[in-house]
Amino acid sequence: MGLSVSIASAIVFVGWIALAGAISTSVLCTMNALGSMVNSASDDKIKLGVQLGLNITSIEAREINFSVRNTGSREIFLRNGSFVWNSVIVCYNNSGWKTYLIENYTVLAINVTGTDISFDVASHSCIKPGEEAMIEAELPPEAPDIVQNSLVTVVFASHYGVGAVQEVFVSQYGLLTSGLGESGMGVYSVAEDYIR
Repeated sequence: MGLSVSIASAIVFVGWIALAGAISTSVLCTMNALGSMVNSASDDKIKLGVQLGLNITSIEAREINFSVRNTGSREIFLRNGSFVWNSVIVCYNNSGWKTYLIENYTVLAINVTGTDISFDVASHSCIKPGEEAMIEAELPPEAPDIVQNSLVTVVFASHYGVGAVQEVFVSQYGLLTSGLGESGMGVYSVAEDYIR
């Protein structure tokens, strides 16, 4: 009888350990899920304060110039040393659709929107509300040229998870001007003084 009491006690003890482990695992998983929900709610609040606009200004065979406007209430950080906070995605048709992620873009200028007031790009590494950045994105070396008479889509994806997109039809290389066609859709053509 002494041996069976020891075995029964050991079985009960193992049961209590298993029950305590299951309860503590359940509590930890619930706390982790609640923490994730609280953090995602604050991320959504941040995303609501981010609003971007994109305007393609010129397209050449291997590069695209565009401006990104910050019309929201949060800063868009561009660079921190060599770390790039945002990405540019270029998609175009050259004997089939080609899509490239470009993270080595160049910020040419940062201006107050609608004015000639500009900031030093080296020391002003963000786009604050009411500012716009002029950006030049070059295609990777392995990418084929952007051909004339093709659609080009440019996406600026911010570190907040909010992006801006514009799609244009390239009838000729150079500076682009925009207007509305008969259907109300955007029509883009090359300006008279285009770049060669």
